[in-house]
Amino acid sequence: MRKLIRQLWPLLMLGFLINTAYSVMWPLTTIYLHNQLRLNLVVSGLILAAYSGCNVLGGYLGGVLADRYSAKRVGEVMLLGLLVDAAVGIFYNGLIAYPIVLVIFGLLTGGMLTLISALTAQLSHADSRLFNLLYIFINLGLVVGTASIGFLFHHSLRPIFGLLLICYGGAIGLWHWRAGTYEQQAEIPVTVRDEPAEATATLPFSPLMIVGLLVSLVLMWLTYAQWMSNVSVYIQAEGLGIKLYSYLWVYNGILLMVVQAVMARFSQPRFLMRQIIGGLLAIGGSFLLLTLTSGTGALFAAMTLLTLGEAIYVPGVPALINAQTVGDEGRYQGLVNACSSLGKAVGPVVGGLVIGQFASFSVLFLGCAVVDLLVVGGLGLTRYHYRTSEASH
Repeated sequence: MRKLIRQLWPLLMLGFLINTAYSVMWPLTTIYLHNQLRLNLVVSGLILAAYSGCNVLGGYLGGVLADRYSAKRVGEVMLLGLLVDAAVGIFYNGLIAYPIVLVIFGLLTGGMLTLISALTAQLSHADSRLFNLLYIFINLGLVVGTASIGFLFHHSLRPIFGLLLICYGGAIGLWHWRAGTYEQQAEIPVTVRDEPAEATATLPFSPLMIVGLLVSLVLMWLTYAQWMSNVSVYIQAEGLGIKLYSYLWVYNGILLMVVQAVMARFSQPRFLMRQIIGGLLAIGGSFLLLTLTSGTGALFAAMTLLTLGEAIYVPGVPALINAQTVGDEGRYQGLVNACSSLGKAVGPVVGGLVIGQFASFSVLFLGCAVVDLLVVGGLGLTRYHYRTSEASH
């Protein structure tokens, strides 16, 4: 593991820097649009949906362009675009300019994260440890980015965009230095020979289970997106302040790393569906808790349930789908990403509509809990049908 870090630390640092910039921007988006620019939650949700859509498009274009042209050149153009976008955001972040800056940020960030993931996949050669390392560094970026919000944001986005300039300046240097070398090394396995990679376990293909899992992704991220958007407005409506919101996400990032380290050691393919259902129950429980109580302690307790559910559910779905689609991973993992992004895009809009219609955050949180519990029931029935079908054969 240490040898992997020594060999590929620039790639891991790229993941850290890009996700630090991403994590310092998205928690502020709804707050800034709603409180500073005075847009209602529905309009704010539509802008977030446009941002998420461009994030998906950027990811797709990043992959296509990297296949056709040099990944190093494509990455340099994207990072330069992000640098210019952040510089523009320092001086122009009003009602018209900020949504434009945000959409461009989403497009280019999606492209860069795809390039980093593609290089990781090419360099890993079926050794999942490199992905695990990248995930840890990305979560470190989440911790640093969200922790920075409480110190940098005081009704002005200039310090936020200043941090983005620092991140992108460092990323440009690392990318220019090592991206070309990584492209050449992609043909050579970097697996450390004294730590063999684990073989992938396979399961019989089940179209019904695949569809059920993909639908669960859309609905889970639709509810989870409320934490990424409307919960920030709820916290301020409760008079608790923006620093608390940033501390919640710092706590989320730290707890994610701890739980993921445990899950990586003990997760087994035959228990993946139970793991997924357990994760959804915890996520639904976080919303139920917000419905029943309020205050700082309740928010941290709800975030604990949300984070445990996320850490258990999110890696479980692609792993279970991958176990059933060996040899056709690209198509189905693409569907995983598309369904996740769809839920993230639609979630803020739906949340804004519910709050606008009922003027109540409790109704929104209760609705999210019900949706997650209904998905649990649906997956439970799918699991029963799958086991019955297997037994009959």
